[in-house]
Amino acid sequence: MKAILASILKRSRIFVIFIFAIALFGIYTFLTLDQREIPETNINFVNVTTVWGGTDALSIEENVTNVLEVAIADVEGIASTVSTSQDDVSAITLELKDDADKNQVVSGVNNVINSTLSQLPETANRPVASSFSNNFPLISYLFTADTYEELQEIEQQVIELEQDIQAVDGVARVSTKGYSETFYNIAIDRDAMLEAEIFPIQIIDEINTVLRPATLSTSDESEDIRIGFSDLEPLERIETVVVNGTPLVDIATITEASEMPEDIISYRGQPSVSLTALLGTGENATTVSKRVEEIMDAASADFDDNIEVTMIQSERENVEDIFSGLYLSLGLALIAVVIGTFSGLSAISAVVISITIVLSVLIGLIPIPFMDVDLNTISVIGLIIALGIIVDDSIVVSDNIERRLALGDSRKDAMTIGTQEVAPSVIASTIAIVFTFLPLLLLSGANGQFIRALPSILITTMIVSTILALFFVPALRYLLSGFKVQKSPGFFGGLFMRGSKVYAYKLLANSIKKPFVSFIIVFIVCVSSFVLVRFTPFEFFPAADRNEVTADVIYPTDQPIDSTHEDIMALANQMELEMPHVEETIVFTGQGTNNLFGADLSMPGSNTGQIVLKIDKEIMSDAETIETYEASYQDTFGNDPLIFFNTVVQGPPVNAPVIIELYNDDLDVLVSRADEVANYFREQDIAIESNVGEPVETVMYEIDKSAIENAPVTYGQAKSDLNLFGRGFPIDSVIESNAEKEVHIQYGQSDVADISYIEEVSRQNLTPLIQHKDGNRFVEIKIFTDDTDMVYDYVDELRDSVDDGTTLITEGDIEDTSSFFVEIGILFTVIMILVYLVLAWEFNSLRLPLVIVFTIFLALSGGIIGLFITQTPISFLAIMGMVSLSGIVVRNAVVLIDFIEYRRIEGKMAIEEAIVDAGLARFRPIILTMLTSIIALVPVALSGDALFVPLAITIIAGITFSTLLSLIATPSLYYLYYKLKYK
Repeated sequence: MKAILASILKRSRIFVIFIFAIALFGIYTFLTLDQREIPETNINFVNVTTVWGGTDALSIEENVTNVLEVAIADVEGIASTVSTSQDDVSAITLELKDDADKNQVVSGVNNVINSTLSQLPETANRPVASSFSNNFPLISYLFTADTYEELQEIEQQVIELEQDIQAVDGVARVSTKGYSETFYNIAIDRDAMLEAEIFPIQIIDEINTVLRPATLSTSDESEDIRIGFSDLEPLERIETVVVNGTPLVDIATITEASEMPEDIISYRGQPSVSLTALLGTGENATTVSKRVEEIMDAASADFDDNIEVTMIQSERENVEDIFSGLYLSLGLALIAVVIGTFSGLSAISAVVISITIVLSVLIGLIPIPFMDVDLNTISVIGLIIALGIIVDDSIVVSDNIERRLALGDSRKDAMTIGTQEVAPSVIASTIAIVFTFLPLLLLSGANGQFIRALPSILITTMIVSTILALFFVPALRYLLSGFKVQKSPGFFGGLFMRGSKVYAYKLLANSIKKPFVSFIIVFIVCVSSFVLVRFTPFEFFPAADRNEVTADVIYPTDQPIDSTHEDIMALANQMELEMPHVEETIVFTGQGTNNLFGADLSMPGSNTGQIVLKIDKEIMSDAETIETYEASYQDTFGNDPLIFFNTVVQGPPVNAPVIIELYNDDLDVLVSRADEVANYFREQDIAIESNVGEPVETVMYEIDKSAIENAPVTYGQAKSDLNLFGRGFPIDSVIESNAEKEVHIQYGQSDVADISYIEEVSRQNLTPLIQHKDGNRFVEIKIFTDDTDMVYDYVDELRDSVDDGTTLITEGDIEDTSSFFVEIGILFTVIMILVYLVLAWEFNSLRLPLVIVFTIFLALSGGIIGLFITQTPISFLAIMGMVSLSGIVVRNAVVLIDFIEYRRIEGKMAIEEAIVDAGLARFRPIILTMLTSIIALVPVALSGDALFVPLAITIIAGITFSTLLSLIATPSLYYLYYKLKYK
């Protein structure tokens, strides 16, 4: 290292310019990083959907879902499967392993589908495998009018606008909600069809042939010719169909029809249509949003005056609001750290350190894009924390250079020797910090992806700051020579000088006279503080303090969507009257908001909806709104309807507090047991949500095999014949006016009772949804209560009494939180081992590192005390703050012990003198590093941000408590260690 330093000092100007040049890449990286509110999390799911029109849930389960689940089980990379079998559709969701390649899994699933097509029903559509998108809403607009008819008049304009926005680079897709779907309906006259000796499958085949273009291969084999009817509209093409010589129009009525919309939307009581653009993966929210806004601003002028266009959500506005506050905190932190360095160091040292801090941050950003980290709230907070840590290396090196200059060393020797003396402790403490944050990159699931930016930023900036402290600081300090060495440098140099003498000659000298007593006192204080955990609030992820609260509304039975909308509108009006801080409401009936404002429905349908309450958060916050009103509405309405209030949570989505899963192969027993569990909690006035669904009255028929022998149909033709009664089913889709439109087929005025070869067997109430998890039938019941002990007690009693083969498992937010603490406990153990090994290597001792590791427990105690005193909740980021302290606080102990060891090895002083001398020399840099770390986080602690305040308070209190107590405990422990080792 001496040779490297000598070479750098010889070329100090070139080296300094080189470092500044590298920093330019950091500026470019900062300006080009994608910005988003929270870190982007990968949704590792794949969906497999199969449509088999006109088929009941049991048949779907037996003939489609079971077949596909068995085949898909052999595909590599799948962690678990959940499926839903319902009338007409089989939907299988595959959760992938963390290290699985989504594209490879989709390819593997498609290969399996191809090999199992022969096992699936002939009339079923081909299964479609697609990766689940985690695109979140970027910007959303409402088109509002006095009547729904006025909205229908602008449908084509909205479709064209949707296409223009879809073409914007960075937009993943565009979702329009509120319009009725139109389709072509083919109503067959069954008697005429049979008279012409035609069967439904023949009609379907001919229609498909006409609608789909034919492909002919040329002799060159390098080009295909597609033959279609581009000059005819889809309806005209269908009308040209001829089946066995009989024109389709002679046996069927072909019309354009519309069905009840999947969504009905109202804004301020008026009918509306929504248009939402979703952001593509890895895209910059601000840049893409501005492009969409330009298109919308231009298009709004083309709508009639009776159409009101309103932006109801903008991710750009959220990002800009949050980042303006975070950048202010970052700027204040940087200023505070710089002022802190001037308070205890000479002006020249403070300037050098200030420059080094900025360069460390900029250069530390360069690798960030390659680590799949963007610019989000977590990464900016990481930079703020880093400011308080990265300054430590420069302070230690610069302070020791100043000390060597004060001792009379030449300029070159002061730079070289001053750096070399502290280099081992600086490197060791940096490695310890890196090893502290490195395991956090292994944190699994959404929590791991959410926090990934924090350790990534801290690791890169710490490594860069150490390199710059060891090489750039002496080089720049060498260039800026000629300044007189001050005896008491800094604004408060005299105070630091007096403080170091009081500490070394009084506190430290007295404490090592009775080292065991000093240690025991500190130890008792440390252990006692952990009791305070029971008296400190807990909140894993806090509310985001937004202007929106959503209310999920779920009616217990199926009802027409227009009836549901009327009921929810009345409920929204009631809420607006009873909540004075509600400024306006938006009602989404049917599928819900689809993740607008972080709200989504788990089982949407015609009986569900969501109310968006736009609130004045200055009067009452979103969290206070939920706390004040949710319980009262649930008490008032019970389970008819179920009402759950939600708001945006600053973290990954959370589950219900407790989820009960029941497993049984016998569907009737399973549903009966699920009803028993659900009714028990309803009787306790506890809100629950079940994935069973209300039973549906079903008429069961069977085919008379003796009668079918005399009928001109096969068994398969008879089954497809039955599918056409009632609502029929879709057989294909066409593109018209750049929009997809389905083609349905059904019997017209026929009655199923007219068929001679079937007879009614029974009428039953059947479950409309059959759920599987990993191939086993199951029911999921979500329990929304704070009294989780009662839930677990009941489940234990039920589990012991069940003798019908039903298995009960509990999951949910409580289980997820427990799993997180188990995982973080394992990682913390790994961190402690890694830190210990680094220190053991540094001091070549297995016992001495235990003296330093004790400071970690002091820091944890301080963090708990800080949270208790301020009554700040123990949260996810508070836990991350405690983990962070594990690496941060060892530095001061390492520097202090290293100095004592250096004096001891020299042999010029007694051990007592060495300890006092080390305290005198290291007091100022230890206190300075503590102060700079604290003041960097003060703006965050005072920001009021519910997500980051617990992190800031934990680190501030932990560093303060650990530093002040370790100034006594660490030398005392070292003295005991020395006496035991060298007695």
